[in-house]
Amino acid sequence: MFPSVDRRLAIVAVLPASFVVIKAFRQLIQNKHSKLCLPPGPTPLPLLGNVLSIDIKEPWLAYTEWGATYGDLVFSRLLGQELVVINSQDVAEALMDKRSRIYSDRPYIATRDPFGWSVIFAFLGYDDEWRLCRRLFHQTFRPDSALKFRPLQIRHAREMIVNLIDDPENYYSHFATFSSSVAMSVTYGYQTVPRDDPLVRTAENALAMGFKVMTPERATLLKMFPFLLRLPDWCWGSAIKRDAQLSTHRMTEVTNLPFQYAQEHMAESLSLGEASMVSDNLQRMETLDQTSRPTFQDALKKAAATAITGSYETSEYWAILYSLQLRKSRQ
Repeated sequence: MFPSVDRRLAIVAVLPASFVVIKAFRQLIQNKHSKLCLPPGPTPLPLLGNVLSIDIKEPWLAYTEWGATYGDLVFSRLLGQELVVINSQDVAEALMDKRSRIYSDRPYIATRDPFGWSVIFAFLGYDDEWRLCRRLFHQTFRPDSALKFRPLQIRHAREMIVNLIDDPENYYSHFATFSSSVAMSVTYGYQTVPRDDPLVRTAENALAMGFKVMTPERATLLKMFPFLLRLPDWCWGSAIKRDAQLSTHRMTEVTNLPFQYAQEHMAESLSLGEASMVSDNLQRMETLDQTSRPTFQDALKKAAATAITGSYETSEYWAILYSLQLRKSRQ
C-alpha cells in the first residue's frame, strides 16, 4: 500500500516540473526557428523572458537602453507575450502611418475587458466595429472640421489661464480641466464649470486608474495568471480583482453619464445651434432601420468615450511641458 502511495506522490511532484521543462524546451526551439525573422533584442530567460529587466512602473527606461544597444526596432519577450519596441519616431511613422493597412491591427490586451476598457475603440481589433467607430470619430475631429471649435478652445484657454494665476500649484488639474472641457463640449455639448466639474472629475478618476493597467507589461501578468480575477476577496492577490471591478464601474460612468446628458439635452442644444458629435449622430441614427441602431449607438458611445480619453492624454502632455518650462525658468 505505502509504495503505491509514494509512487503516486512522486508522479504528482514530477508532472509540474516536466511541464516547465517541456515548455522551456519548446520556447527554446521556437526562438531558434524565429531568430532570423525577428529584430535583435536582449536574450530572454526560459519562461520568464526579459521580464526581470523591466521596471513595470517605468518600462521606457529599459526600452531606451535596449534601443541604444540593439537599434530602433527591438524584440523582447515578457513571460509569454512577444513585443516589438519601436525606439524611433521615423520608424514609427513609416510602419504605423505609411503602412497602416498592414500594421493597423492591435494585439489583445488581457486587462482590456476585465478593467472595462473595451469601450475605448483604440484598443479594438481592426474590424468592422473599429472602422465604424473611426469613421464617426474622424467626421468630428478631422482637421478641417476641428476649425469650428477654435472659439470654444479660446474661451476655455482663457479660463485655464485665470485658474493658473489664481492657483498655480494645481497646474495639472487646470490642464486636465481645460482639455476635458473642450472635449466634453465638442463631444457631448456639455458645458463644464471652470473648476471641479463633476463629469470632468469622474473622467479623471477613471482614466488615471485605467492608464496604469492598460500597458503590455501589466497585461502580461493577467494573461499568464487569469485566475487572479476569480480569487475570493479575503485571499492574497485579490486586489487586482477589486481594482478591475472599480475600474469597470468608473469606465461605465464615463461612457454613459455624459452620453445620457447629450440625449436629454439634444433638442435644447439643436434649438440653440450648439451641435455636438453625439447630438449630430443621434439625429443621423433616426434615419437608420431598427436593426442597425443598436450597433450604431454602441459605436457612437465608444467613439465619444475615446475622444475623452484622448483629451486626458493631451492634458498629461501639456502638464509635462509646463513643469519642464517652470523648472527651466527657476534655474
